[in-house]
Amino acid sequence: MLPACDMCDDRAGRHRGFSLTEVLVALLVLSIGLLGLAALQLNGLKGVHSAYQRTLAGVIAMDAGERLWMSLSPDYPLQDPEDIQAGWLSDWSNEIGSPGYTPGKATLPGLNASTIECTGGNCTITMRWSEGRFDEPSGHSMFEYHLTLPTGGGS
Repeated sequence: MLPACDMCDDRAGRHRGFSLTEVLVALLVLSIGLLGLAALQLNGLKGVHSAYQRTLAGVIAMDAGERLWMSLSPDYPLQDPEDIQAGWLSDWSNEIGSPGYTPGKATLPGLNASTIECTGGNCTITMRWSEGRFDEPSGHSMFEYHLTLPTGGGS
């Protein structure tokens, strides 16, 4: 015989809905997934910051190269590569407490260890800076920019 009402089937021991254990397990799985996403986001930010610093290093090195090219002009006041290096580092360094400190000016931390070396017309601009953010201990990065200046002797 069929029951008079399908909705009246109320068997003992049958549960409807989710148990608290199932909810907690689902919450744990979701939490681990969100932590993984946060770690991916942080790694992405580190990569973007490193790319920004390398781009800025390229811009600063090109500025040094342009200053070396300008030194070929007899009208340019700085002719010696050491003088050019001192002026270049002074313009680009922006350490807190240094003369000429400008808040918000783009620079690289630890840039003062950078050098310009010229032998004949071949110049190497070596950029060194600290990769650390917020006083974190980390490694140093290096970027070399090579250029060749005319040495005169052509006809």
